[in-house]
Amino acid sequence: MSATLDIDSMRAFITIVETGGVTRAAKKLNLSQSAVSHKMKRLERRLNRSFFGRVDGRMTLSSEGERLLEYARRLVKLHDEACASFHQSDLSGKLRLGITEDVTAPGMAQILSSFATSYPNIALTSRVAHTPELLRWLAQGDIDMALIEVFESEQLEQDEPLGLQRVVWLMSDDMQLDEYDSIPFVAYHKDCFYKAWAEKALARVERKLKVVFECPSIDGMVNAVRSGLGIGLVNLDVFEQLQSGRRGDSRGLKVDRSRLPQPPPIQHVARFSAGIPTQQMDKLLEVIKQALLPVS
Repeated sequence: MSATLDIDSMRAFITIVETGGVTRAAKKLNLSQSAVSHKMKRLERRLNRSFFGRVDGRMTLSSEGERLLEYARRLVKLHDEACASFHQSDLSGKLRLGITEDVTAPGMAQILSSFATSYPNIALTSRVAHTPELLRWLAQGDIDMALIEVFESEQLEQDEPLGLQRVVWLMSDDMQLDEYDSIPFVAYHKDCFYKAWAEKALARVERKLKVVFECPSIDGMVNAVRSGLGIGLVNLDVFEQLQSGRRGDSRGLKVDRSRLPQPPPIQHVARFSAGIPTQQMDKLLEVIKQALLPVS
């Protein structure tokens, strides 16, 4: 066979699919946009196939791209496992991780899998919950480390920052907010820290919040908002995932940027049960940062 497949191109191809575009993929891979585009053009020339198309302005996979994706994931996984097998650490112990649902974005499972392969003597277990519950687990000693969301004013000196994220009001396209009625709100749960901020912010402009629906999952909350049941607060990244088609779609949804008090950004941080990370936690943080932190 004259055609060959290199791992870097396969990795770039997978990243484009998972992030929804060349620009986002280049940022994650710490490459220029032109470098990523060149890799894809070279790959298509080598195999004499077209792997991407566009529908309504959105990048989509062709049938050939779908077929290549399966092979690419297998090739990259096997390559990384082979490399990791020669760099395994003797570090051992147990590590209990807590993460919020928005952190379980595409790729997080692969990050944890890569860590487990590189550090086979560390018994890693992960649990998903909302920030208030993760904080309780930390205080009770049920987990060792948590990836949580906090407003910047609530960040502790010992926290390890993982990046800022904007928060936006999400509502249905036909939602009309009466100037004097209470704001119908879709919360994640009774201790939702988004709700706590919204109540205080609206009180300052003499508006009230009325919780009309509670749902612990982001997708469930988005569907409740889409139906017109109420409005909610989400990370901007969630809305961008909807727009790009990586998380359903954004049909019937819009973001309010003017009529309501605009929320401050939140900080994603790693917080530790004893305040100071162990060597095992440091290694996991290193793997997470390489995969999740935006490239400046």
